[in-house]
Amino acid sequence: MLRYRHIVVAAATLLLVACATPQYQTRVQLIPPADAAGRACVAECEAKKTACQEACQARYRECAQALEPQVEARYLEALKQYEFELRRYAADLRHYETQLQFEWLNRRPFIHPWWGWDPWPGPYYPPPYPAPTMPTRESVRAQLEKTQCKDDCGCLPAYDACFVGCGGQRVTETVCVKNCPKE
Repeated sequence: MLRYRHIVVAAATLLLVACATPQYQTRVQLIPPADAAGRACVAECEAKKTACQEACQARYRECAQALEPQVEARYLEALKQYEFELRRYAADLRHYETQLQFEWLNRRPFIHPWWGWDPWPGPYYPPPYPAPTMPTRESVRAQLEKTQCKDDCGCLPAYDACFVGCGGQRVTETVCVKNCPKE
Protein backbone atom coordinates (compact mmCIF):
# COMPACT_ATOMS: atom_id res chain seq x y z
CA MET A 1 0.00 0.00 0.00
CA LEU A 2 2.83 2.40 0.87
CA ARG A 3 4.60 1.62 -2.38
CA TYR A 4 1.42 2.31 -4.34
CA ARG A 5 1.21 5.78 -2.76
CA HIS A 6 4.79 6.54 -3.79
CA ILE A 7 4.00 5.56 -7.37
CA VAL A 8 0.90 7.75 -7.43
CA VAL A 9 2.78 10.73 -5.98
CA ALA A 10 5.63 10.28 -8.47
CA ALA A 11 3.20 10.01 -11.40
CA ALA A 12 1.34 13.14 -10.29
CA THR A 13 4.61 15.04 -9.95
CA LEU A 14 5.75 13.99 -13.41
CA LEU A 15 2.39 14.97 -14.84
CA LEU A 16 2.61 18.43 -13.28
CA VAL A 17 6.17 18.93 -14.53
CA ALA A 18 5.21 17.76 -18.01
CA CYS A 19 2.28 20.18 -18.12
CA ALA A 20 4.40 23.24 -17.35
CA THR A 21 3.95 25.70 -20.17
CA PRO A 22 7.11 27.13 -21.72
CA GLN A 23 7.53 30.88 -21.43
CA TYR A 24 9.05 32.88 -24.25
CA GLN A 25 10.56 36.34 -24.48
CA THR A 26 11.02 38.41 -27.62
CA ARG A 27 14.37 40.15 -27.95
CA VAL A 28 15.10 42.88 -30.44
CA GLN A 29 18.61 43.57 -31.65
CA LEU A 30 19.47 46.65 -33.71
CA ILE A 31 22.46 46.23 -36.03
CA PRO A 32 23.75 49.65 -37.14
CA PRO A 33 24.71 50.32 -40.76
CA ALA A 34 28.38 49.83 -41.70
CA ASP A 35 28.94 53.05 -43.67
CA ALA A 36 29.55 56.53 -42.21
CA ALA A 37 26.50 58.08 -43.91
CA GLY A 38 24.26 55.42 -42.38
CA ARG A 39 25.71 56.01 -38.91
CA ALA A 40 25.15 59.76 -39.29
CA CYS A 41 21.56 59.07 -40.33
CA VAL A 42 21.11 56.85 -37.25
CA ALA A 43 22.46 59.68 -35.06
CA GLU A 44 19.72 61.93 -36.49
CA CYS A 45 17.15 59.23 -35.75
CA GLU A 46 18.34 59.05 -32.14
CA ALA A 47 18.12 62.83 -31.82
CA LYS A 48 14.54 62.72 -33.16
CA LYS A 49 13.68 59.90 -30.73
CA THR A 50 15.10 61.85 -27.78
CA ALA A 51 13.16 64.98 -28.78
CA CYS A 52 9.99 62.91 -29.19
CA GLN A 53 10.39 61.31 -25.77
CA GLU A 54 11.08 64.65 -24.06
CA ALA A 55 8.02 66.24 -25.69
CA CYS A 56 5.93 63.24 -24.70
CA GLN A 57 7.09 63.45 -21.07
CA ALA A 58 6.34 67.21 -21.01
CA ARG A 59 2.79 66.58 -22.31
CA TYR A 60 2.31 63.86 -19.71
CA ARG A 61 3.46 66.19 -16.88
CA GLU A 62 1.09 68.93 -18.12
CA CYS A 63 -1.78 66.45 -18.24
CA ALA A 64 -0.99 65.18 -14.73
CA GLN A 65 -0.89 68.72 -13.35
CA ALA A 66 -4.20 69.56 -15.05
CA LEU A 67 -5.81 66.59 -13.24
CA GLU A 68 -5.02 67.99 -9.79
CA PRO A 69 -8.47 69.64 -9.26
CA GLN A 70 -10.23 66.39 -10.22
CA VAL A 71 -8.21 64.29 -7.79
CA GLU A 72 -9.88 65.66 -4.65
CA ALA A 73 -13.40 65.23 -6.04
CA ARG A 74 -12.70 61.67 -7.19
CA TYR A 75 -11.02 60.88 -3.87
CA LEU A 76 -14.15 61.98 -1.96
CA GLU A 77 -16.28 59.81 -4.28
CA ALA A 78 -13.94 56.87 -3.67
CA LEU A 79 -14.20 57.36 0.11
CA LYS A 80 -18.02 57.37 -0.08
CA GLN A 81 -17.93 54.17 -2.15
CA TYR A 82 -15.49 52.63 0.36
CA GLU A 83 -17.81 53.53 3.25
CA PHE A 84 -20.76 51.89 1.45
CA GLU A 85 -18.75 48.73 0.66
CA LEU A 86 -17.46 48.56 4.23
CA ARG A 87 -21.02 48.72 5.64
CA ARG A 88 -22.14 46.01 3.22
CA TYR A 89 -19.12 43.87 4.15
CA ALA A 90 -19.87 44.27 7.88
CA ALA A 91 -23.49 43.20 7.31
CA ASP A 92 -22.37 40.18 5.26
CA LEU A 93 -19.88 39.26 7.96
CA ARG A 94 -22.56 39.44 10.68
CA HIS A 95 -24.85 37.28 8.54
CA TYR A 96 -22.04 34.76 8.01
CA GLU A 97 -21.28 34.57 11.73
CA THR A 98 -24.98 34.05 12.49
CA GLN A 99 -25.17 31.22 9.97
CA LEU A 100 -22.19 29.54 11.57
CA GLN A 101 -23.65 29.87 15.08
CA PHE A 102 -26.96 28.32 14.09
CA GLU A 103 -25.63 25.71 11.68
CA TRP A 104 -26.53 22.91 14.09
CA LEU A 105 -30.23 23.74 13.51
CA ASN A 106 -29.88 22.81 9.85
CA ARG A 107 -28.44 19.35 10.48
CA ARG A 108 -30.73 16.52 9.55
CA PRO A 109 -31.09 13.82 12.15
CA PHE A 110 -31.17 11.28 9.34
CA ILE A 111 -28.39 8.74 9.47
CA HIS A 112 -28.56 6.12 6.80
CA PRO A 113 -28.90 2.71 8.47
CA TRP A 114 -26.63 0.90 6.01
CA TRP A 115 -23.72 3.31 6.06
CA GLY A 116 -23.91 4.68 9.56
CA TRP A 117 -23.38 8.24 8.38
CA ASP A 118 -25.28 10.87 6.45
CA PRO A 119 -24.15 10.82 2.80
CA TRP A 120 -25.39 14.38 2.26
CA PRO A 121 -23.24 17.10 3.79
CA GLY A 122 -24.85 19.95 5.63
CA PRO A 123 -25.30 23.37 4.08
CA TYR A 124 -22.20 25.26 3.10
CA TYR A 125 -21.90 28.90 3.99
CA PRO A 126 -19.15 30.58 2.03
CA PRO A 127 -17.28 33.28 3.90
CA PRO A 128 -17.85 36.83 2.74
CA TYR A 129 -15.67 38.22 0.01
CA PRO A 130 -12.45 40.02 1.01
CA ALA A 131 -12.79 43.26 2.93
CA PRO A 132 -12.70 46.40 0.80
CA THR A 133 -9.47 48.37 0.73
CA MET A 134 -9.39 52.02 1.64
CA PRO A 135 -8.52 54.28 -1.30
CA THR A 136 -5.64 56.75 -1.15
CA ARG A 137 -5.17 60.03 -2.97
CA GLU A 138 -2.16 58.55 -4.72
CA SER A 139 -4.14 55.59 -6.04
CA VAL A 140 -6.91 57.89 -7.27
CA ARG A 141 -4.34 60.15 -8.96
CA ALA A 142 -2.62 57.16 -10.56
CA GLN A 143 -5.94 55.85 -11.89
CA LEU A 144 -6.85 59.25 -13.34
CA GLU A 145 -3.42 59.58 -14.96
CA LYS A 146 -3.70 56.09 -16.40
CA THR A 147 -7.10 56.75 -17.97
CA GLN A 148 -6.66 60.36 -19.10
CA CYS A 149 -2.96 60.96 -19.76
CA LYS A 150 -1.09 59.34 -22.61
CA ASP A 151 2.40 58.16 -21.69
CA ASP A 152 3.31 56.38 -24.93
CA CYS A 153 3.69 58.65 -27.93
CA GLY A 154 4.94 56.05 -30.40
CA CYS A 155 8.54 57.26 -30.39
CA LEU A 156 10.12 53.78 -30.54
CA PRO A 157 8.27 52.47 -33.63
CA ALA A 158 9.15 55.71 -35.44
CA TYR A 159 12.78 55.30 -34.37
CA ASP A 160 12.84 51.68 -35.56
CA ALA A 161 11.46 52.71 -38.96
CA CYS A 162 14.03 55.51 -39.23
CA PHE A 163 16.83 53.13 -38.16
CA VAL A 164 15.90 50.60 -40.83
CA GLY A 165 15.53 53.42 -43.37
CA CYS A 166 19.12 54.45 -42.67
CA GLY A 167 20.39 50.99 -43.62
CA GLY A 168 20.36 49.37 -40.18
CA GLN A 169 18.83 46.01 -39.40
CA ARG A 170 16.25 45.16 -36.79
CA VAL A 171 16.47 41.49 -35.79
CA THR A 172 13.64 40.04 -33.69
CA GLU A 173 14.29 36.76 -31.88
CA THR A 174 11.91 34.74 -29.69
CA VAL A 175 13.76 32.84 -26.97
CA CYS A 176 12.47 30.33 -24.45
CA VAL A 177 13.33 31.54 -20.93
CA LYS A 178 11.46 29.13 -18.64
CA ASN A 179 10.15 25.55 -18.84
CA CYS A 180 11.82 25.11 -22.21
CA PRO A 181 11.18 21.90 -24.15
CA LYS A 182 14.17 19.64 -24.60
CA GLU A 183 15.51 19.59 -28.11
